[in-house]
Amino acid sequence: MKVLHFIFPITGPNNGVKVISNHIRNSIFNDLTLKINVINTAQAEEFSNFGKFRFKKVFHFFKLFKKLLSIHSGDMVYVNVTPRGFAFYRDFLILYCCSLRTSNITAHLHANGLEKKINGYNKFLFRKLKIIVINKDQKKKLDKLAFNTFLVPNSLPDYFEAGPPIYPLDEEMKLIFLSNISKEKGIDRLERIAEIVSANNLKCRMNVFGGALTITDKDKIDELNSNYGFLNYHGPISQESIKYSALSNNDVLLFLSDENYEVYPLVYIEALMAGVPILTTKQIISEDFIGLGVIDELNGNMNNFESIILNYFKDSKEFLERKKKAREVYGDKYSYRDFIKKIEKIILSENK
Repeated sequence: MKVLHFIFPITGPNNGVKVISNHIRNSIFNDLTLKINVINTAQAEEFSNFGKFRFKKVFHFFKLFKKLLSIHSGDMVYVNVTPRGFAFYRDFLILYCCSLRTSNITAHLHANGLEKKINGYNKFLFRKLKIIVINKDQKKKLDKLAFNTFLVPNSLPDYFEAGPPIYPLDEEMKLIFLSNISKEKGIDRLERIAEIVSANNLKCRMNVFGGALTITDKDKIDELNSNYGFLNYHGPISQESIKYSALSNNDVLLFLSDENYEVYPLVYIEALMAGVPILTTKQIISEDFIGLGVIDELNGNMNNFESIILNYFKDSKEFLERKKKAREVYGDKYSYRDFIKKIEKIILSENK
């Protein structure tokens, strides 16, 4: 029986890569046509460990290296690659070790910036790979390097088999912020929006979920939680059921990451699945949804936030239709079965 080595982060604090890694692991090749050997690359034990070098991570890599010795010629490798920080060098070494054992390697790229890491000493290795990217911008940049890329946008299985509960807008609009809490993820913009809500007496409640990545970020969110009665910080979410319950009981997803910082936010898909429209900073994929009527884009200083919220309040029936449209867009654009089949086909194919 053929063997697929699944090399992804599948434990640790909740984040987008961990979530989708576990979904893919539980879905690919369920027809038992091959054996799957899981090699867990997760190193962060808590939110504050993300993206930071620690000697413990070096020791973790040596343990990981031993597991790579189980790869044999003719086996297939499916591996997550991160172009950021220490993790890039770990992933590069993983790829190099795998390339010494087998030629059939598929790399799934869940972050921006790989093109900036390519140079004379590593280009030869990446040209041997099949590389799955998740947005058009990634593909365009890597195609210029003559890499063998496949565009497969993210998807998630439908949590709401019978459809999510979609409630009409009441007197108070409930905004949900569902993300790790950091400067890049928009903690300062969250503060700015809280100031706008307070200064203009907007009928809004802000429900904030996520783990703080630094002590400074934790102090900031605790301060906001204390200063504004309409803002409630609930901490990180550990269970999928809690996450989807929170989404379906709010009216709008508030997404505030730095402009084009995100590759393909899973929370976009989760919100649409739950019938929740999105109020977002400009991201690579956000323009794809604006014309569908399920996303509004905030400007850099958040000055258009008030006008967008007031427009939502103008016609409650129209806003209810917007929520229904969000659910329809999920159904039309995010076939999870097709997503898995595309990945399986790429894994089984030979590199050019």
